[in-house]
Amino acid sequence: MNYLAEQLDNIIFNEKRLPPNFNQWYLTVDKKGTTIAHIAVIYKCLPPDFDRWCIRDKSGWTVAHTAARHNYLPPYFNQWELANDYGYTVAHMAARYGHLPSDFKQWEIADDNNWTIAHEAAYYGQLPPDFNQWNLTDNNGWTVAHEAVRYDHLSPDFNQWELTNNDGLTVAHIAVEHGYLPPNFDK
Repeated sequence: MNYLAEQLDNIIFNEKRLPPNFNQWYLTVDKKGTTIAHIAVIYKCLPPDFDRWCIRDKSGWTVAHTAARHNYLPPYFNQWELANDYGYTVAHMAARYGHLPSDFKQWEIADDNNWTIAHEAAYYGQLPPDFNQWNLTDNNGWTVAHEAVRYDHLSPDFNQWELTNNDGLTVAHIAVEHGYLPPNFDK
């Protein structure tokens, strides 16, 4: 860590604050392009009216991505489609860490491979109990249901076993392959 980053870390971490009139959020503190705003998010010390969520480091990770990872997005946040250089959105990050709001409905937001928020949530076991968009597909026709069953994250009342990917494999095929076919399966 360079001198500036160490000093900033000391100010933010030890004092849990920046000066009230601070406005230098774009200043970078390392070769990766990490900004003061990215660090302030980690220590949860952004001002309540902060609105520069799209500040990016050199990889395209926004302040909002960092906030989503650390569960520090404000309740009014609505920029879920902000993406890094590969299309990985703030919503993907929030889904990965279980930090999507309970009323989130934008499951179809996708990255460059059409990997949706629902796919990400299914992979990490973060889909809500009332989720019903099992047929959303990525570029390979892999549905959210395929992803969920692969890791035993399907809801107990799931009944769309016939959904197929581009290779003709059904959700039931994937369930058998991974040992997650329910005992009461009758199709």
